[in-house]
Amino acid sequence: MDFETFQDAIDFAKEKENAAIHFYESARQAARNPGSKVMFEEMAGEERRHLKFLEELKEEEIESFPVEKIQDLKISQMTEDVPFSPDLDYRQILIVAMKKEEQAHLMYADLATMTADARVAKLFQVLAEEEAKHKLKLESEYEDHVLQSW
Repeated sequence: MDFETFQDAIDFAKEKENAAIHFYESARQAARNPGSKVMFEEMAGEERRHLKFLEELKEEEIESFPVEKIQDLKISQMTEDVPFSPDLDYRQILIVAMKKEEQAHLMYADLATMTADARVAKLFQVLAEEEAKHKLKLESEYEDHVLQSW
């Protein structure tokens, strides 16, 4: 994928964040479990914060953002994919969300390596880090509430 300008990369990322918001809001509406509804609403909120960040970000600001390595518990890689349905239990909801965040993280990390523009690469690194943070949050929740109960 080639981005002609920093704004092209922002526009692409905004489309991805809007799609994630739509997924989490749709999942919240369809979910029958009250805890699942709350989790999906929280995830939609995280994605809305990303969208606001992208809408307000100035190109010259991106260089000031630190990029750190986020711990990966690798739980999402050890779980089987779960297709979304309204009757998912909390464990399954966490798996769906972990997998979505993992895919977003990998996409942004890959895009960061595929561009020659340093600012676009940094933007994608920052976004990859944010998705990794979401994944870690979900994996920690899974570890605390699913794995610990086995």
